Amino acid sequence: MAAMGQELLAIAGGAGRVCVGLVFLLAAAQKFSHWRILSGVVANYRLLPAGLVGPVSALLPPAEMILALLLLTGVAQYGAAMAAIALLVLFAAAMGINLRRGRAHIDCGCGQSFLQQTLRWTLIARNAVLVAMLLPSLTQTAPMTLSAMLTSVSAGAGFFLLYLLFNTLSALPPARARAHRFA
Repeated sequence: MAAMGQELLAIAGGAGRVCVGLVFLLAAAQKFSHWRILSGVVANYRLLPAGLVGPVSALLPPAEMILALLLLTGVAQYGAAMAAIALLVLFAAAMGINLRRGRAHIDCGCGQSFLQQTLRWTLIARNAVLVAMLLPSLTQTAPMTLSAMLTSVSAGAGFFLLYLLFNTLSALPPARARAHRFA
């Protein structure tokens, strides 16, 4: 029974790493393709001194890309999961601070610029779910069998597709705004 629990924990950890790894991969790719506006997005949060906006904007896409690769390959599993959790919490805190300031109108900078997501509490909840998905990776598990590995990769890819669906749906304007726009 304990072996089955360990295997389920390993599968959950693998699925979380695949999902969050793909999230960071997409975010990094989008930030690299829109690097000219990234410093403006970072500056819009009004949390960093002006002198740090450029360096943070330059380091963010490569950091996300490295984290994505580490999560997807399982290299440095614990360290990659901890770094990803820290970054997700940092992003959520930045969004929360701006929401508390009444600055919900700014772009979240989540990496999917075609969605133009403004800050919302649901984005913070989304980050909390991504953090929770990484928690099983912080435990020591036995090596996975091939079937367990395939299961975790498939589940992680499925969760990533749900993430994309959630982002697309949450980027839609509220029903009131859509009704007024077409009236």
